[in-house]
Amino acid sequence: MARAARCYCGTATLAFTAEPVQTIYCHCEDCRRWTGAAAPVFAAFADDAVSGLSELGQGRSFAEGVNRWNCTDCGSPLLGRFDYVPGQSWVPLGVIEDASGLEPTFHCFADRRHAWVPDGGLPGSSGTGRDTLNAAKDG
Repeated sequence: MARAARCYCGTATLAFTAEPVQTIYCHCEDCRRWTGAAAPVFAAFADDAVSGLSELGQGRSFAEGVNRWNCTDCGSPLLGRFDYVPGQSWVPLGVIEDASGLEPTFHCFADRRHAWVPDGGLPGSSGTGRDTLNAAKDG
């Protein structure tokens, strides 16, 4: 299934030539603030499976090793890349046109999960979960 993403106003679009390698929750404060979600969910696509990013410019970094892209018109969060998981582009599920079948399998920063957000019995890490995230890309 070919997937695509778009911002709120429809100006910025991304297309993906492959399915994501993984889908996760991230409970860190940075991802919460960037997405505006209390329990953000992201799909990780291989960098070379993403098209449309060049139209969004350089992206912005407010934390070392983290680069994020937003629509230049409406500000919707579209994609993030993190030095600790090279080769992966992280897209918030809320901007993916059809996120069916992209159920999360892991919680990053699980110790920061709001108590009212169910963990669904999924495994988690108290930090970035970099080993798990990188293993999914390689396996």
